[in-house]
Amino acid sequence: MTVIEWLQEAQARLASAGIESNRLEAQVLAMHVLLVDRSWLLAHPETEFPDLAGEGLLQRRERGEPLAYITGRREFYGREFSVRPGVLIPRQDTEILVETALAAMDWPNHEHGDVSILDLGVGSGAIAVTLKLERSHSTVTGIDISPLALEIAGDNARSLEADIRLLLSDGFSSIPNERFDLIVSNPPYIGNEEILDREVAEFEPAQALFSGPTGLEFYERLAREAGAHLVENGRLIVEVGHTQSNAVQALFESSGWKHQQTVRDLCGIERVVEVSRP
Repeated sequence: MTVIEWLQEAQARLASAGIESNRLEAQVLAMHVLLVDRSWLLAHPETEFPDLAGEGLLQRRERGEPLAYITGRREFYGREFSVRPGVLIPRQDTEILVETALAAMDWPNHEHGDVSILDLGVGSGAIAVTLKLERSHSTVTGIDISPLALEIAGDNARSLEADIRLLLSDGFSSIPNERFDLIVSNPPYIGNEEILDREVAEFEPAQALFSGPTGLEFYERLAREAGAHLVENGRLIVEVGHTQSNAVQALFESSGWKHQQTVRDLCGIERVVEVSRP
């Protein structure tokens, strides 16, 4: 079987499985099998393709397993991160959180980027590593309740040469007396009864997705606890669900926080809420 023949078959099967980007995903799977880039793949359509090697990957995608878990990679903010089951797959929406944090780090008294940052729920390390690499003089700590997440974040930090500190922690339990200029978090914000796409619900870690009955439980905890871990004028920046921005803003304001801004993503959805320490 040639490359072009395998791509055609794979595209048809992915389409039948309901995969929207079936042509692109077939190419990504082929690139992963052959260890080549897209330009090479498209320039060598008659090359013999090891279809047995591709079959297992194709079947996993047909069953709904996310492409990033199959290839073990996902691009975020222009860099390639290792991902595998046990951590959320980094998404483009979360780049808005990073951009908001980078802007917050450029306050007048932080013009050199020497800011202390806490990433609460570090996951794959995409946020923490990116902030460190974009502002090299910053000090970045990532905490997570999952040992596996810390292992994956550590792998990404080493491969991308980002000097960050990683700690196992349930909330702020491992850093009871530490304060930061900036706390960022993409927390669990999905309500327990909310219906998700199959590949999210069946494959991504529930602990990183579901917050509780309302989806606001983690924000309530942050509103209670995060203020004690910020310096004066410190900022807390969180990602929120597509219908949650007003509720999250009101929740923080009712606890004495000052709302700084709400930032929309590329689709116009209010995606990030920034507040300052009460």
